[in-house]
Amino acid sequence: MSFPAGRTDADIDRETDADNASAGRSFDHVLAVAIEPSRLAAGLVDAKGELLLRDRVTTPTRDVWRTLEQLIRRIIAAAPPGLPRPRAVGVSCVGPVDTRAGTVSPPLVPAWVNFPLREHLERLTGLEVELDSAGGAATEAERWIGEARGVRSYLSIRIDTTVESGCVIDGVRLSGAHGNAASIAHINVEPGGKRCRCGALGCLEAYVSSTALEAEFNRLLGRATQPMVERTGIMLARAVASMCATLDVTTVFLSGNVIDVLGDPLLEALHRELAVRSRLKSLQGLKIIEPHERIWPLVAAASLALN
Repeated sequence: MSFPAGRTDADIDRETDADNASAGRSFDHVLAVAIEPSRLAAGLVDAKGELLLRDRVTTPTRDVWRTLEQLIRRIIAAAPPGLPRPRAVGVSCVGPVDTRAGTVSPPLVPAWVNFPLREHLERLTGLEVELDSAGGAATEAERWIGEARGVRSYLSIRIDTTVESGCVIDGVRLSGAHGNAASIAHINVEPGGKRCRCGALGCLEAYVSSTALEAEFNRLLGRATQPMVERTGIMLARAVASMCATLDVTTVFLSGNVIDVLGDPLLEALHRELAVRSRLKSLQGLKIIEPHERIWPLVAAASLALN
């Protein structure tokens, strides 16, 4: 497909330009798309995991696809002269997803329920599209360019407006019937507890996501009280302990805005609760690792097509 010429918005970030080509830099790259409740992002990412350029917009309440289509067209039009066509598209979307059907139903985006995202992207770009959950993409990226390189089995968790996670066992990333394997967002951590957006009671996401926390306590995450932080750590520990016992993993990579904002007090509560709930001999030495380097969602999405 040919894309119309044009200019990007002023806030587009360029990490390279056509001069790099003359310097002999490889331009094996993909188009990356990341769908989140609050924003849509698109960009070009090279085989080293570096952003060539990117743009993003606030996720609208209506006409979500039209907005995303325009965003992708701007990215393609803004590519430096001489840059070849991307070889594929890597797209991540907050779960749940259905990777077999190519559909997505991102929470807090009511306009998209079982939306055929892969089909739309294939028609728009004419490229092969690799679709996965945001948790799956983050898990894949962590072993591609992150701190999970060389780790054979691990659980990856990112806590922001939603809870996204994925798992690698003996070097193989779990997928499942629809692509949501090892998703811990809706594991039960409090029987008969708070009602989750999914309709069930006591789900992890209802207790630890920034959306749920701010709605329950009517305050910004940065103003969380000690009891609020303590409970968040306890609920997260319950889910981690259950998943590690079930999947037989002893390494957990933990990231996200909730972890960054609530910080050490949350982690201390997490470790105290884990000490009580992870008593199996096989779980001795359970490690909770906060990656030092943040992997951007677009880079994570690109890993689906590059790794």
